Formats: sequence, structure tokens, C-alpha cells
Amino acid sequence: MKKGWCSLICGLILGLIISFFTLDYNGWKMHRMGENGEVISAINEIDFDLITNFFLIVLVSILVIYILLAVLGKIRKI
Repeated sequence: MKKGWCSLICGLILGLIISFFTLDYNGWKMHRMGENGEVISAINEIDFDLITNFFLIVLVSILVIYILLAVLGKIRKI
């Protein structure tokens, strides 16, 4: 149980760090302009590819850490 929580938390932190430095986010920003040129509202675009790639990186890092902890636990018992 401790191995699962440790891999979940460490994998989330590691995946966040890897995603921050490797995935580039250049989202669109749309502005609604009034008649006099003033900005009425600004809408930010959500990039679904960025979100899915982020979740995949986090999932892979969680799995890798869990497998490493399992292998190290078996080696240590020998």
C-alpha cells in the first residue's frame, strides 16, 4: 500500500516537472472588441492534445516508479 501511494505522489510530481519542461503551450487567445476598440472579453483556448499528453506522461511516470519500487523490493528481499 505504501508503495502505491509513494509511486502515485512521486509520479505526479515527476510527470508535472517533465510536462512543464517538454510540452510547449502556445494557446490561442481571442478578444472581443467593442466599437471604440476596447476589449470586451478575452477567451482562452484549451488545447486537448496538451492535456492528453500531460496525462500520458504522468501515467507513464507513475508506472515506471511503481515498477522500480517493486523490482527494488524484490532485490532487497533476496
